[in-house]
Amino acid sequence: MGHFNLITQLRRWTLVLLLLAPFAGAWATTCTGGNQTFTLSLPSTVSVARDAPVGSLLTNWVSSAKATNLFNCTLAQADSVGSLATLGPSLSVSSGTTYVNGGVTYTVWNTSVPGIGIAVGASVYISSSACTAGRGWYPWLSLDSRWGGWNCGPSAGTSGPIGTQIQVALVKTGPVTAGGTISGITVAQAGPSNGQPPSVAFSGQLNSYVITPVAIVPMTCTTPDVNVPMGTFKTADFPAIGSLSPGQAAPVNIQLLNCPGGAAVSGTQAGQIHSIQYRIDPTAGTLATNVAALTGTPSATGVGIQLFTASGGVFPLSTLQTLSGYNSATGGNYTIPLTARYYRTGPVTAGPADTAMTLTISYQ
Repeated sequence: MGHFNLITQLRRWTLVLLLLAPFAGAWATTCTGGNQTFTLSLPSTVSVARDAPVGSLLTNWVSSAKATNLFNCTLAQADSVGSLATLGPSLSVSSGTTYVNGGVTYTVWNTSVPGIGIAVGASVYISSSACTAGRGWYPWLSLDSRWGGWNCGPSAGTSGPIGTQIQVALVKTGPVTAGGTISGITVAQAGPSNGQPPSVAFSGQLNSYVITPVAIVPMTCTTPDVNVPMGTFKTADFPAIGSLSPGQAAPVNIQLLNCPGGAAVSGTQAGQIHSIQYRIDPTAGTLATNVAALTGTPSATGVGIQLFTASGGVFPLSTLQTLSGYNSATGGNYTIPLTARYYRTGPVTAGPADTAMTLTISYQ
């Protein structure tokens, strides 16, 4: 009897499984559409000040068409429907930078050009005819390598259109020194789905979103090295602490050549250098406030070098200064007129009296 009952129980379970299989299939969502490629047209060239702040927007947001009928989906009873999107395969490394637009915080992804990232967002359209909870366009969301989006349901036997819109923008993520070209990569894929994330879109109906190539051009000036002959002096020319070398000061003309001009791109930090700052740092440090120490061995002692502005004031070392008169629209050539003298800081001994200083230019 026990053996007979066991066989009967197995048959019953087999019968239940056979009944469930076709019933579950009748609930499935089916969709038409997809397998299209959409192009997002970014500027062909983006000019970026080399030292623009990290997080600066470099292009305006570019969106695909607000298409509401990319897919048409039919729901069976007790199912759901929606659209999901994910990043394109070339975007996988976060830059660590974010950008806030319309109250949404977007992750910025590294591109092939160092210092340039891209933010990618998606919005989903679900019509009320597709499911009872459909409400038109859903809020924007930042895309990553997971599937993200919205769906709604259940609703019995409804059918209707579903759409997706993708938007992108370039963002500064670090120093832009060499420039380069961002190729026409796929930045996002989107398709219909019958589930919320972590569900995936129907793989056979994915739309692709491709950006046009963008050439990134860093904006800088040419800054030639400056050699300054200081002349020859006697120890007697420096009778006391604070004495300056006599005679005419040595001219130190720092040149900024071929500075690019341009038109600002409204709403972004691209298109021109907005301001130029510079700083002069003594390689060997200072002997006193704003007095550069000498370099080399052997060397004279008791003296350093002090710089002066065109008006005769002491030039502050290791302090950012703004280049006056710079025209961001026209660019051009500029000169920072300084002079230099020896300055006594202690007992003076004879010898070579050389030094070196480093000029740092910051382009904003």
